[in-house]
Amino acid sequence: MKIRHASISNFRNFESLQIKFADRLNIFVGENGQGKTNILEAVYFIIEGESFRYSRYDTLIQENKSEAFIKCLIENRNLDYDLKINLTAHHKNFLINEKKSSQIAAELPPAILFSPESLNSIKESADHRRQLLDQILIQTYTFGKKLVNEFKRALKTRNKLLKDINSEKIDREIGIKTLESLNPIYLKLASELTFLRLEALKNIKPDVQKTLNEIHNENQAIFDYNYIISDQNFCNESAQKILEFLEKRLEDLAIAEIRSGASLIGPQKHDVVFLYNGKDSRFFCSQGQQRSIILAFKMAQIVYHHRVHGFYPVLLLDDVLSELDLSKQESLISTLNQIETQTFVTTTDTSVLKKLRMEKSQIFHVDSGIVTLHS
Repeated sequence: MKIRHASISNFRNFESLQIKFADRLNIFVGENGQGKTNILEAVYFIIEGESFRYSRYDTLIQENKSEAFIKCLIENRNLDYDLKINLTAHHKNFLINEKKSSQIAAELPPAILFSPESLNSIKESADHRRQLLDQILIQTYTFGKKLVNEFKRALKTRNKLLKDINSEKIDREIGIKTLESLNPIYLKLASELTFLRLEALKNIKPDVQKTLNEIHNENQAIFDYNYIISDQNFCNESAQKILEFLEKRLEDLAIAEIRSGASLIGPQKHDVVFLYNGKDSRFFCSQGQQRSIILAFKMAQIVYHHRVHGFYPVLLLDDVLSELDLSKQESLISTLNQIETQTFVTTTDTSVLKKLRMEKSQIFHVDSGIVTLHS
C-alpha cells in the first residue's frame, strides 16, 4: 500500500496542507511543537479511523473552525482509494471513493505506529501488553476486530449487570439468573479471544526472534513469552482447556464478582510476560534491552502482516530514533532498508538524515504548521 497524496484542512495546527508523499521514506524534520506528529496523526486517523493520541474531536479542529478535513489518495494492489474524513465537534464521517461509509476501508492494510510510548510497553501495566496483542488481532486477522469488539460489548454488558446486582438496582435473584444466562456467551468469547492471542504470539515469535538477532548482530538474545491467566502459564493449552479453566474460575469467583460489581475473569485480566534469555524482561532487563524487545516486536508485526496478506502496512515512526542508542538506530534503519514498506519518520535530529538513505525518499521541513520540501 502507498499513500500518494494528502490534503489536510483545519486539523490541529494545519489550516491548509497539500502534500505528496514518496513511495518509500518520508522524513519530517523540525523543532518540537511545530506539527510533525500532527501529520502522522492525520495519516493514522484516515487509515485506522481514530487518533493514536487521546483527543476529543473538538480538540482536533482549529480554534474558531467548525470542522476539519483529512483526505488521502491511497493505492493498494493496483486499485485507487480516495479516502476522506470530515470531523465535527462530536462526529466523524467517512467517504470512500465519494460514497458514505460507516467505517474505514477494511480491505486496506493498517498503519503500524512506533512512538516513544511504545518503548514503555514492557515496564508499564499489563493493559499496555494486552493492547499490543489485540492490535495484531485487529490488524492481521480478518475476524480479529469483530472478536475483540464482541468481547468488549459482552464485558460491558456483564459488568453493568454485576454493578446493578451489587448496588441492588435490580432484584438479586433476577439479576443472578440473568447473569447465568449471559455467562456461556461471555465465556465463549473470552476463550476464543484468549486462544487467538496465543495463536498470534506463536506465529509472530519467529519474526521477533529474527529481528532481535539482527538488533544484537548475533544470536545471543533468546525471545520467548508466558501468557498468564490467574498466575498460571497457558502458552500451550488448547481452546477447550482454556474454556474449561475459565468456567472453573468463574464458578470459584462468582460471589467475589458480585461483591466487587465487576468481572474478575476474562482476557481483560490476563498478562503476557516477555522473556529475554529466559528471564522476565520487566525485572531482569535494562531499559535498552526492553527497548530491543519492543523494537523487534513492532518490526516483526510488519513482517508478519506481509507474510499473511502479501503486502506491507504503513509504518509511522514518531520521534523514535532520538529515543534509541546508536546501535539500535542503525539496526532499525537496516531493517527498514530490507522491507518495502512506506515509512513516515518525524525527527528533530538532522544527523539522522545521513543514515536514512533510501531510494524514493523525501525530506520535509515543518515549521509552525508550514511544510516545505527539502531541496
